[in-house]
Amino acid sequence: MSVVFILFLVSSFILSAVFLIVFRKSAQKPIMAIYKTWSAIFFFCAGIRIEQVNREILLNNLPCIMCCNHGTNLDMYIGAFTVTLNTKPLAKVQLKKMPLLGYLFASVCVLVDRSSKESREKSSRLMMQEIQKGNSIFLYPEGTRNKSKEPLNPFFDGAFRFAIESQRPIVTMCTINARNITPSDGYSIRPGLIRIKYLGPYITEGLNKDDLTALKEKVRKDMYDVLKNEDPMFGGVLQPTT
Repeated sequence: MSVVFILFLVSSFILSAVFLIVFRKSAQKPIMAIYKTWSAIFFFCAGIRIEQVNREILLNNLPCIMCCNHGTNLDMYIGAFTVTLNTKPLAKVQLKKMPLLGYLFASVCVLVDRSSKESREKSSRLMMQEIQKGNSIFLYPEGTRNKSKEPLNPFFDGAFRFAIESQRPIVTMCTINARNITPSDGYSIRPGLIRIKYLGPYITEGLNKDDLTALKEKVRKDMYDVLKNEDPMFGGVLQPTT
């Protein structure tokens, strides 16, 4: 898996640089295609099967704000594997400092420094531009990786404020069983099944800032219940699909 990861880093770095030079502002889709391909190769080599449930919820509500739980270092691959090509992820600016990997994040993501009000406002403007161009936004409302024994950390307001401002629906992804494949504080990988369950859409048309808290709590509760009931990490049962 280390060899696969190194091949992914080097080849994606070179191809992304070439695509950015050749396609410039149109490079997002081909670069995302590279990441999706490599994610599929990574999961195949690791013996990890990705099962997607209710994916039509996502495909029928584009562009949207995609919210996902964040529990392992595999989430980078899970995100790339599941999102559509017309998707712009939101990522913390600190990732840009990582050798090679930081360049890959910067090539497709809107970067934000959550400690800076100016950076948060700039990222919000950039995300609005992406939505207006027909691109979805992908983010983790927990803000950082969940290492607790609870299914979810508390949610930040940003995703829900932006959904209301853009009047676009929220579609959530519950990543089930990922922490049994790779622990939240490690990089070890074992074969198994990761199930992605889509929930929603959560309609924001007609909502305003006064509805933010209720929207956030509704989305979090629905995701929490799915993870609690279906993720073995939190005492749930990973039922076979019918």
